[in-house]
Amino acid sequence: MESTCIILVVDDDPVMLELLSDVLHRDGHTVLTAQNGQEAIRICRDQQVEVMVLDYMMPNLSGEDVVRAVRQFEPDIQIIIQTAVDTLPARRMLQQLEIQGFHHKGGNLSGLLMWIDVAIKNYEQIRNRRDLEQSLLVLGLAMEARDLETAGHTQRVVEMAERMGRHFGLNRRRLSALRQGAYLHDLGKLCIPDEILLKPGKLDASQWQIMKTHAALGHELASSIPTIKPEALDVIRFHHERWDGSGYPDQLRAEAIPQLARIFAICDVFDALISPRIYKPAWIEYDAIQEIYDQRGRQFDPEVTSAFVSLWSKGAFAELRATSAQPPATASSLFPPTGTVDASWLLGDTARHCVVNAVPKSLQREETI
Repeated sequence: MESTCIILVVDDDPVMLELLSDVLHRDGHTVLTAQNGQEAIRICRDQQVEVMVLDYMMPNLSGEDVVRAVRQFEPDIQIIIQTAVDTLPARRMLQQLEIQGFHHKGGNLSGLLMWIDVAIKNYEQIRNRRDLEQSLLVLGLAMEARDLETAGHTQRVVEMAERMGRHFGLNRRRLSALRQGAYLHDLGKLCIPDEILLKPGKLDASQWQIMKTHAALGHELASSIPTIKPEALDVIRFHHERWDGSGYPDQLRAEAIPQLARIFAICDVFDALISPRIYKPAWIEYDAIQEIYDQRGRQFDPEVTSAFVSLWSKGAFAELRATSAQPPATASSLFPPTGTVDASWLLGDTARHCVVNAVPKSLQREETI
């Protein structure tokens, strides 16, 4: 075994507990044991258990009862079911509760060790993905603060987009890409000068042209992040494209716009409409939904629009939108009051190059060069 972790072995048979504990200890793992379901649940609450090897047939609480209880507070734990009888109900539970492995007690112990190896790798991948999401969230919040957006915009559009993605049946990989893209959708605004990004009034024509570069610049910056998914880059670059082809940066139209970008775009616009901004008050939700629907087939994909309006009418975004009525910040201690943000601490030399060279010299402030 290449990696070690904390493994909980749950079995009402003390001989089996001792056997598995000895084998796993020799492989370098930290092994915890429990002889009943109640004890297993308590240990999972108190310790950071990564893998649980669980007997299916136990008195009082069955293996299924334990799985359902533990999943309520520890969704990432990897669970391998052991049973002396290869029952159909146990197999069904494997499918319903996302059990990572199923081992027959009469089988070869090497088979169980193989499942444990797989479970450890799965847990590491999940933990790495969580760490990446936290980093992306921090970056999204940093951009949000500089842009003087309503507090919570980033987290709201991430969650809103994921709920839309689930409605459309996106698999786990594509949902992850959608979340990544949502976190970083306005990354390119790091390259936009303050006098444009923070202007309280309407942008003039030349300023608007510069503002529109943020989608392509964000795509360029995000491409330097090794773990970013290709479809997440699509969200960043194309979330301002319009169904009728009048958007930017590439004037894509209809289904030429990647699906994840079409899904995210409507979430981003809706949250912007119902949130106060430095240049406008918040819209009433009904008016925002009416505007969204009016843009069906023009700005937005008709199918995505219908799905969004339907989910909204069923209250799918209720607890998310409830936090959007906070007033926008008027200043942020996270960023300098003048000049563009030096993002090189986040993304390296690519960001510094972007900040200095993204806009004409006439619009660059001396202190940012």
